[in-house]
Amino acid sequence: MKKVVYGISRYRNNDVTKLTGVGYITDEDLIIACLSKNQKPYLRVFEGCVKQAKAIDGRDNEFKCNFYEIKEIEYEVKNSSGESVGFDTKEIELEYNIWFKYAD
Repeated sequence: MKKVVYGISRYRNNDVTKLTGVGYITDEDLIIACLSKNQKPYLRVFEGCVKQAKAIDGRDNEFKCNFYEIKEIEYEVKNSSGESVGFDTKEIELEYNIWFKYAD
């Protein structure tokens, strides 16, 4: 694994979320440390994004790529009076712009 500095922008419903930090790459994946909403640490893996990444012209050891992910989410379904009638699932597409630079 190689150490990198990264910047990630996530786009969904005209909302942009940005993450920056230090992570690691393998031959195919970018691995970063994250905190959940409950402040529990976990590792986030962007599978295959290193193979998709293209070198940035005029910059040494800097790469970027667009990464798309489909997630299945579960949500509560309510009837017209507001009472819960169960849960349903749907798929959403997330778009990420990923930039990284080797820290070595």
